[in-house]
Amino acid sequence: MKRTIIICLMVLAIGGSALAQTNAGAAKAPLNQASVPAGDSIPKTHSHYSLAVGTGWSHYFSNFQTVSAKDVNKDFIGLSMRFLWEPEYLLSLGLETGFYRVYRVKKTLSPEYTMDSKEYIMPLMLVIRMKIIDHLYLSVAPGLVMQFSNISGIGSTVNTHQLSLANFEGCVSYLYPISKKWVVGGEARLLYVGVTNDYISSLNAVIAVIL
Repeated sequence: MKRTIIICLMVLAIGGSALAQTNAGAAKAPLNQASVPAGDSIPKTHSHYSLAVGTGWSHYFSNFQTVSAKDVNKDFIGLSMRFLWEPEYLLSLGLETGFYRVYRVKKTLSPEYTMDSKEYIMPLMLVIRMKIIDHLYLSVAPGLVMQFSNISGIGSTVNTHQLSLANFEGCVSYLYPISKKWVVGGEARLLYVGVTNDYISSLNAVIAVIL
């Protein structure tokens, strides 16, 4: 009987000691985890991608010589879109496209006929962007521009398109993050179209998402 009691007491003592050590280890675990940041075991990088969409006023600096200024509309609403790779450096690379109405010429040729001419462009540019100071960026973008023209009048309609190879854009952007995923701001840009040797400027409100 005594032997049985002694064995039971030893089992209880060993079990109690093991439980006490387990509880002590569990109590220390949060402290050890807190002392070592969870992210330290995974290399972090600031590199990411972003997609930005902008819209706003655009103006065409025309080379028209034979058309009266009152017959030419050169102010429209334009659309731009940029996809950028933004590494943890000052430079970012990406692609830009968009859609802009360049001009509209509406002129009465005779009491029976009215000429209506329109032109649109769609650029595809390689963007190189540099951060100047916080939230302020400067970018340059060479690339292609596809031009579309529509001329109607005198009983017929003519649609044409041509590809311009020598084009260049400069852009100043102010972009402010409102959360970890979203950025808002504004852009001022000037696009040179080589095939017609003229310019298009635009002021856009921009919203971007971090991918």
